[in-house]
Amino acid sequence: MRGTPLEPSKSIGAFPDVPDLENSGEEAYVFFHLEPKHTNYINRIIEGYEYLGVMTSVDTSGRCMLRCTPSTKPLAIEILTSLSDYVTIEK
Repeated sequence: MRGTPLEPSKSIGAFPDVPDLENSGEEAYVFFHLEPKHTNYINRIIEGYEYLGVMTSVDTSGRCMLRCTPSTKPLAIEILTSLSDYVTIEK
């Protein structure tokens, strides 16, 4: 006996926690600077906050960016601000 294909009970747009994909582009990125020797440390902290964003090194001088969504950007800025001994956020 073959089962019938599963049908989703709700569309993606019905979930309140799913970000608006049309507005989740580069305007939600946070750029910052750090000493390259602290890159792994800061990345591990960011990874500890699941679904916050993805940290990427932009260049070898310590410029980085955190790819986040409009809904996670305020928390990302708050976390990076709390790490001011290591991170300088670009304005």
